[in-house]
Amino acid sequence: MPEHMETINTPETSRLFTRWRNPRSGVESLVLTERPAPVQRQFYFTNPNMTSDGRFMWVACSYPPPGGSYAVPVLAAVDLARDQMRVYHETQFDCESPLVDPANGDVYWTNQMDLWKRGPDPEARPQRVNHFPLDLTQGRWPDHIAVDLSFAANRKAVNLNIQVGGSQWLVGDMPLDGSAVRIWQSSESRDVHCQFSPTDPDLQLLVRDYWGTRPLAQFDGNFRYHRMYLLRRGCQPEPVLAEPVTHHGHEWWDPDGRNVWYVHYGVGVKKVNLQTRREENLWPGHLAHAHADRSGRYLVTDMMASPYVPDCHVVFRNVATGKEVEIVNHPPLAKELTQCGHLHPHPQFCGNDCYICYTTTVHNRVDLALVSTADLIERTQ
Repeated sequence: MPEHMETINTPETSRLFTRWRNPRSGVESLVLTERPAPVQRQFYFTNPNMTSDGRFMWVACSYPPPGGSYAVPVLAAVDLARDQMRVYHETQFDCESPLVDPANGDVYWTNQMDLWKRGPDPEARPQRVNHFPLDLTQGRWPDHIAVDLSFAANRKAVNLNIQVGGSQWLVGDMPLDGSAVRIWQSSESRDVHCQFSPTDPDLQLLVRDYWGTRPLAQFDGNFRYHRMYLLRRGCQPEPVLAEPVTHHGHEWWDPDGRNVWYVHYGVGVKKVNLQTRREENLWPGHLAHAHADRSGRYLVTDMMASPYVPDCHVVFRNVATGKEVEIVNHPPLAKELTQCGHLHPHPQFCGNDCYICYTTTVHNRVDLALVSTADLIERTQ
């Protein structure tokens, strides 16, 4: 066994974290209070930020001016074996692209036309993995080449969803061996998110934004439309749902590759069987983002009165018992405080489902926090 594995810390024992207790529920969160940056937040909820063994965790860091909201984010690595946190300023990334390899802690990200990676150790160096060629867009510079990355099931590529101006969206994949980018589809619809199937390297979940369906229409949450599609390499996309539904979003794959989860706004968290297209509403309510553990027995969600001035409100649910427990409930940050442009909690299960990671504002700043799932499960038996 490597020497560092014998003395590895946990978030509970690390000097980098401080306990915060919810006065209403008694639930304790571990806030990352080692703060090399004024803004430290969780990744997008579909992108795990921790290795399976819990040693490494990556954090999105920003350096806006005091009272500001926007800055190009960079990545920092928390190493619980060394009990250290290091910011790597060369890791400026686009959109919500960072993706961590749970086996070794390597992080991948996009920066304009390039896909990069680096390891969490200070001795590691950034490596350019691949490059997007402009001839695929007739010389036009894309706005981005990926919103949020995911690995192909065979770990040989990551997905791409490329926006070129406001008129063209491309879906494809970028091989990790540096070989040529492959375009699966070009469309004038707003294909804003894509995620590789966890079991099939030739299948992606494609998400078509509401505004791509009704580009000139005033938003109406009662309009029924298809947002989620399955895109198989070489084929046309097909809707995930048997029938269109009212406003919905924040989708993710079940690890078995046979089900897809999504939030039907104002209705609840639903799970769709891709063979039968049968839907189950496993958490009725007005919810925003959600995530499930690998078994599907436990769920976590955030709630907010407004997505533009969001609360920090995160709740855990035991599906079998129907019981819930509040993790945090804190009002929006005051507008004069330093924050980030997309300040949602984005809770997700991580570290082999031992923790839930989320962005918190309980100290009137933007922090990353963890909470033990074992404690939440015990409270909801």
